[in-house]
Amino acid sequence: MESALEFIRICESLNFYNLVISLKASRVPVMLAAYRLMVHRMDELGMDYPLHLGVTEAGDGEYGRIKSTAGIATLLADGIGDTLRVSLTEAPEKEIPVCYSILQALGLRKTMVEYVACPSCGRTLFNLEDVLREVREATQHLTGLDIAVMGCIVNGPGEMADADYGYVGKQPGFISLYRGREEIKKVPEAQGVAELINLIKADGRWVDP
Repeated sequence: MESALEFIRICESLNFYNLVISLKASRVPVMLAAYRLMVHRMDELGMDYPLHLGVTEAGDGEYGRIKSTAGIATLLADGIGDTLRVSLTEAPEKEIPVCYSILQALGLRKTMVEYVACPSCGRTLFNLEDVLREVREATQHLTGLDIAVMGCIVNGPGEMADADYGYVGKQPGFISLYRGREEIKKVPEAQGVAELINLIKADGRWVDP
C-alpha cells in the first residue's frame, strides 16, 4: 500500500492524475486488508482515485472462482471498487461470466435472469433439480426477469415474494404459477414449464430466443 502511495505521489508531482489503483494479491485476506487500508489512507490524504479489484493468480476451476468472488464481492458490497478482473488460469473469455455473476449477485448489474430456488428437502413435491434446469433452459434468455422455483408451499410464496414469476409445488402432481405474490393458476405438473411460458407471454414479457 505504501509503495502504491509512493508511485501516486510521483505521478502527482508530474501533474499526472489519470490513475487507476490496483492492490491485487493472491491471498484474499491480504487483498482485503490492502484495499481497505488504501481507502482509509486516500481519505486521510484527500485522494480520490478509482480502484481496480481482483485476486491475482486465483487458479482455476471452482476454487479459483470462489476465491475471486470472496475477495471482489466482499469489497464491492462495502462500496469499494470501480473496475474488476477475475484472474483465472483458464482462457480469458471464461473470466467474463464470473465477473457478470458477481455483479448480478450484488444487484449492481442485471445481465441475466435471476433464479430463486430452494434447497431440496423432504417437503419438495417435484424433482427440484430437473425442473429448475427445464425452467432455466426455457427462460434464460429473458434478461431482467426474476423467476422462483420453489418445491413446496412452506418455501413458496413467502421466500419468492420479490420474484416476477413463481413456480411452486403446493400439492402432489400440480404446480401453482405466480405473478409476484398473486397465484394465477394451478396446472398439472407435466404442463408446468409450458404454462409458465404462456403466462410470461400473456404479460408481454416474452421474447423469442
